Amino acid sequence: MARGDVDSDASADLSAVIGGDPLDLRLSLASIVHWADSTAVRRDVMAKVAFPIDDMGMFLVVNQLSYNGAMRPVELSLALGMTATNMSKIVGRLVQAGLVVRVPAPDDDRGVLVALTDDGRVIGERIMAVAEANLRLVLSDWSPDEVADLRRTMARLARVHRSVSERRAGSA
Repeated sequence: MARGDVDSDASADLSAVIGGDPLDLRLSLASIVHWADSTAVRRDVMAKVAFPIDDMGMFLVVNQLSYNGAMRPVELSLALGMTATNMSKIVGRLVQAGLVVRVPAPDDDRGVLVALTDDGRVIGERIMAVAEANLRLVLSDWSPDEVADLRRTMARLARVHRSVSERRAGSA
């Protein structure tokens, strides 16, 4: 295969910017996030839960609602990096498929939440079961104490991250 437009500059640095420390927290977090966010992992979960429609956007919304409960469409858009227009279309398709329903927000007379229907919740339960099985597999050679330590540490990291994010949003 031809290489095309290749620069033969011998001074090019081929190493990662982050460095080679295997204990670098940034590297560990990036690796986990990229793995969990990968198309291959998402497709695998879609297959294992028998997601009824081959539509990644629809799957991602059901996944978010499974983890977070009912959400405003704008929250879904922000969480998934989608435009409001695209989210509206996806939610419409999910409503037609019988997996979600739009309901009034209890704390806002004009607000709307997107919530799982009974059929959507069944799929959400299967998503959670696959996530649990994947974690059990990854952590299969960890001791119960190591798993408990990881749970506490990750919960703390998530709690602190939410707190920092909320403070930043409040000051913006």
